[in-house]
Parts: sequence; structure tokens; C-alpha cells
Amino acid sequence: MMNRRQFVANTLLTSAAFALPGMSFAEADSATYRNPIMGGDHPDGSPIRVGDDFYLTHSSFDYAPGLIVYHSRDLVNWKPAATALPGFIGSVYAPYLCEHQGQFYIYFPAANRLRVTHAPHPTGPWSEPVDLGIFAIDPCHIADNGRRFLYMAGGQMAELTADGLGVKVPPKVVLTPWPVPASIRMECTCLEAPKIFRRGDYFYLTVAEGGTAGPATSHMVLSARSKSAEGPWEWSPLNPIVHTTDRHARWMSTGHGRLVDTPEGRWYMTLHSYENGYRTLGRQLLLLPVEWTTDGWYRIPVGVEADQALPMPIPGTHQDPFADPSDDFRGPGLDLKWGFWHEYDPSRFHVGDGKLVLAAKGKSLEDSPALTTAVGGHSYTLEVDIEVEPGCEAGLLLFYDPAHATGILLGPDGIGVRLGNGYVPERLAKATRATLRIVNDDQEVDFHYRLPGGEWTRCPSSAEVSGMQHNVLGAFLDLRPALFATGSGHATFRAFRYREGAS
Repeated sequence: MMNRRQFVANTLLTSAAFALPGMSFAEADSATYRNPIMGGDHPDGSPIRVGDDFYLTHSSFDYAPGLIVYHSRDLVNWKPAATALPGFIGSVYAPYLCEHQGQFYIYFPAANRLRVTHAPHPTGPWSEPVDLGIFAIDPCHIADNGRRFLYMAGGQMAELTADGLGVKVPPKVVLTPWPVPASIRMECTCLEAPKIFRRGDYFYLTVAEGGTAGPATSHMVLSARSKSAEGPWEWSPLNPIVHTTDRHARWMSTGHGRLVDTPEGRWYMTLHSYENGYRTLGRQLLLLPVEWTTDGWYRIPVGVEADQALPMPIPGTHQDPFADPSDDFRGPGLDLKWGFWHEYDPSRFHVGDGKLVLAAKGKSLEDSPALTTAVGGHSYTLEVDIEVEPGCEAGLLLFYDPAHATGILLGPDGIGVRLGNGYVPERLAKATRATLRIVNDDQEVDFHYRLPGGEWTRCPSSAEVSGMQHNVLGAFLDLRPALFATGSGHATFRAFRYREGAS
């Protein structure tokens, strides 16, 4: 009897998606990647290919700079290269990066209002956003016979002006939801996340239904096609293309897919997913191979699963650049992995010479935007050296939003622990400088501090953070490391360290 590995290997051997030119399967199998390709919260990420290069952006939600543009040469290893939205203009989600006649566009909603920014290259410089005057979410762009169209959630489509920066014909519904079987446990019908491309004689419209969160089986990837960019659309007989069928699977609520091809003609799909037991990490970015059937539909090859080693799309080694967000603050500016909550004010901070100097603001987290970075570890240790001026309180946090954050503080009242509901128990040692540590041990959290020249001291209070996630708190956010400074004066941060493991 054929075992599971033999079955998967034979399936891959017969799949065009894995037929790497000049490479045997054994050689391809030795160059593999594992999902996620972006650990931590990188929702709605969707790539395009520009020659031999790939670029993507993803939802930045409540953080700025927003619309970070990432670059890759192999669809697996991604590095931030630019930002298309330096300021904060509202919660930004489900952006769509595309190219038309040598110009690049990002269509995106901010505060549920569609906007567009454009540039001569994916790394910019990007224009000021243009308001399209449409209240909608999840835009995507396609051109056909000299006309330009914008699809959006709810099966709506609008015709754009020739420059793509205005609306020529208001939105109308051109697609009704795929009939989700009654046996599927989902959050809502929620026809959303359109992505569109042309291949051969057909336009292919990829959408999502089922809701982004909720039950593990909620989200899904669906496909439809038409010979016109305006429809009518024919649903794929292979739907759902991707769907979590087992609530005990590692990857839950898999959806929001977009297809991209390689220079060699292989096809792949990016999609996002919550990790079972770790919804606190947000929606992580996955990559799956795609194959085409003889009658012109696409599917994930039989036997391929998101939680297995898969051959690299382009030969190389998978090295996750998001595994270690450590920062020595040697400048010349703030690294693109950092984002401020609801603000980006360059006059408030200075980076260089091994220091991040952050001006204190407000009286609490509610009015002092935290500086955050996404991570993908199950258990990890954070450390940072903090020095505060009189009147300033600063600290190291695990941050979901201003009302839901836990961490260790250093300020006029001494060193203390903030629990997830904002409660601060008894204060500990008095100091103006200390190294603070958070140990996230599989979502149970301990706090430590070390005074200059001293030994580590563990704080008596600990926290449990598994409930700091969307299904409990809403807002589609994640729990992430953060730095903050409130009160008056400045806080100086040195040697921010992240390492895997609770040590």
C-alpha cells in the first residue's frame, strides 16, 4: 500500500505546477518551503509579477506607515521595499496592487471609502491618494478593450475613467453569491475579496465567501470565469477551490486567494489563514501551487495541503525575514517593519546611533500611539533597554489595541506590570533606566526586569493572552510587540531583541 508521502510525491510528479524545467523531483523536493510564507499578521496579501520580480502589499489596518510594498524573487522570501501610504487616513484593508500600461496602481478602502494611489514602479514614488467617491471595500481592477473596471465586495462593478483615477459608471451588481452548501458552518455569506485576471480566452474572477473569521470552516476561495470583463460569470464546477473542512486542521478560515504566474509559466495562489490555537497572530500569508484542467479551470493539485513541505516555486531556500524583528536602531530611519497605531508623526521620534528616542504623548495608551511590529512565533522572548526622562512612562507591550494590551512599564511610579484589562498591580523597583523582558510562553506571559549592573527579577504578576484576537475583540487585528511613551519628556529605547522560545 502506498504511504502518504509516496502518494503526495506521485501526485506532485504528475502535476504541471511542479514540473521545474531541468530539475528532477528529488532535486525539487530538496528545495522546499513551508507555510506560512509571512508569519504573523499579513492579511489580504496578494502579489503581482513584474518580469522576474514579484511585489505585493497587504492590509495595514490601523497602522502607519501603511500599504507596505514587499519584493521577492521567488514568491516565498519577501522583504519590505517601500511604503505607498506614509500617513494615517483610516483603517486600510484588502488593497489591490496592479499594473496597467506601465503604470502601477493600488486600489484600497480607507474608512470604507475607495481610493487609489499610483506610481511608475511598485517601489514608488507613490502619489497622494485619490478619493473615488465609492463607499465599498475589497476593490480589484481589470482592463478590457480599452475600458477599465473596478470590482468590489458584494459582487459590484464600476467602470473607471481612462486614467483609472475616477468613476465613469457607478457600481452595479454583476455577480450573485455562489450557493454555499447548507452543511458548511460559516460566519456569513459575505461575497468579497474579488481578484481578477485574464488567461487565454477567459477572464477569471476569484472571490471569497463564508466570512473571514468565526468558525474554522468559514472562509473559502471560489472561482468564476467569463469571456468578458463585465460578465456574465460562470461558477467553477471545482468550487470551493480552497476551504478548511476540518476544524482541527492547522490552518483555519483559509481564503482571500489571488493567482500569480512565474516566469516559467507555473501558477500559484496566495491566501491568508488563522492558525489553529493561535488566532492572536492574526491572518498569516500562505502559498499553494495551482494547476489547470484540460477544460480551462484551475485547482489545487490533489494531495497538496497547506501544512506540508512544498517545492520552491523558483529554486532557492526559504528564509522567513519576519522571524526576527530585532532592531539595533542604527538608522538612518525607522525600519518598515514598525508601524504606529493611528499615527505617523516623524517629528515625534529620532532613530540612529543605536537609539530610538520617542517623545512622550498623552496620559495613557488611549491617546499615545504605540509603535508595533508583527511576529509569527508561538513562544518567544522580547527584551528592550529603556531610559526615561522625568515625567515620562514607557514600556514594552503585547498590544492588540489601546484597551487590550499587557506589558511591563517603567516610569515615575516605578516598574510595574499592566495586565490585559489595563489594571496595574503594585509597583516594584524605582528606576529611570532598566532592561525589560516579556516571555510569551505559548500565550501565557511572564514579565522580568533588570536594573543596570543587576540581575534579572521576575515580576509576581503574569498574564494569559489567548483571548486577544478577533473572534473575541473584533477589528481583525493581532497581538504584537509594541513600545510606547506617555506623559512628558522622552523615552530612549536601545537594543530591541526578539528570539524564539520562552527563555
